[in-house]
Amino acid sequence: MIGDCSLEQLHDALQDPHATIWLDIQTEHCPEKYSNLLTEEFHLQPLTIEKIQEKGERAKLTSQHNYFYLVVHGLEFDGDEVEAATPKLDIIFSKQFLITIHPDPLPWLAELWQATREDDSEDCLMRLGVPYLLHQVLDTLVDSYFPVLDEIDDLVDELENATVEQDSQDTQKRIFGMKRVLAQMRRVISPQVEVSNSLITRTGETIPTEVEPYFADVHDHLVRTFEVLDSYRDLMSGLLDVYLTTVANRQNEIMKQLALISTIFLPITFVTGVFGQNFGHSPQVDHDAGFNFWFVLLFMALVTIMQIWYFHHRKWI
Repeated sequence: MIGDCSLEQLHDALQDPHATIWLDIQTEHCPEKYSNLLTEEFHLQPLTIEKIQEKGERAKLTSQHNYFYLVVHGLEFDGDEVEAATPKLDIIFSKQFLITIHPDPLPWLAELWQATREDDSEDCLMRLGVPYLLHQVLDTLVDSYFPVLDEIDDLVDELENATVEQDSQDTQKRIFGMKRVLAQMRRVISPQVEVSNSLITRTGETIPTEVEPYFADVHDHLVRTFEVLDSYRDLMSGLLDVYLTTVANRQNEIMKQLALISTIFLPITFVTGVFGQNFGHSPQVDHDAGFNFWFVLLFMALVTIMQIWYFHHRKWI
């Protein structure tokens, strides 16, 4: 998407030192026409074009002869599948123009683009200049993190309850999935904290002194996001320990119950084994008047009752 003007109008606007240009490009690969446009009209270096096409680029800020190249990432989270995405956003800016390039649709950026197009007031972003426009892009990006953090917070609360109440494989799978998601997000946000600070210290006159507090606010929000993700990561590690302890306790409880059952049947099995021996003459049988069987059953019942009472007295059951 190339603004609301033709290439000729864009060329003329670049010759006007008072014009403010925002060019937004959504493309999975940088096609030839965009490469030529960025090289010929905006004088981007071939290395910058190459870096734009790389998907695994981490957040960074580099300075070129007449522009700055900034890489940041968004956050997307699917709570049902416990998966995350970190869409890349390439930003090239100077005193006169701002270029945003992203391979995936970014709803928050589309809303900001639409709002900027429709704003015709005296203090609209396009009239205020590139520094204010860049701040608004970054501020909206960081604001899009907080709904994701809220969704993660709800899932963490759900996992806390499931960890104590359940010991299913699904709970364990979701805990490991959350640890992986949080580690991925943390790796993305961590360098952006430093990059946001570099926007103040390394951009010189491109970002005037009066605009620096706005970028400092973005930096504070990124620090807050990083700290929240860090706390969630520690919490998930603790939840995993609690889950494994809960599983071990329940296994111990099952083994205890099985051991008690075996202990209860042990003397009964001994008595029946003695009386069940295959001898030719057994006094208990040869001289039985019909009462020994009932005496033995009564004796086994008394032994069982005494065992159960003793186990209950010791609070084993």
